[in-house]
Amino acid sequence: MTTPKEREVYEKATREIIKEASGNNLIAFDYLWQLACTSRTVDDIFDADQEVSREQLIDAFKWLFIELPSNPFFQAHRDTLHSQHLSMWNAWIAANEWEKGDETEQIYGHVWRDTHHEVFPIVALITQGPKKMEEVSLKIRQLFKKHLGE
Repeated sequence: MTTPKEREVYEKATREIIKEASGNNLIAFDYLWQLACTSRTVDDIFDADQEVSREQLIDAFKWLFIELPSNPFFQAHRDTLHSQHLSMWNAWIAANEWEKGDETEQIYGHVWRDTHHEVFPIVALITQGPKKMEEVSLKIRQLFKKHLGE
């Protein structure tokens, strides 16, 4: 469970990395921001460790059912991005299950839970090329590195 102060730091870091990954592409920024917010809301509901407001829930549904599928950046790169959504979902489900396992499974789960970050370097590749992908990939790992158990 994260504190409100930790959430504030994570939100600032998330906005920073999304801005860097999307470059000047505001539609790519919207795509990543909505994906990040939706991921956070779904995780909060699953973990039942944070209060999720009605507004957050409605926003998540709106983003999942209307805005993300209608986003022109997502539409133009649907095959690449949708495959990432599938990987993110699959890893998140496994992470939640394995965090209850033995020590080795918990280590794997600790890493898998942040698989949703892998879409950020891919967006950087699409919007700005391979060098930016590598920069964003390294930076996101530095920004969101957590100790085991956090």
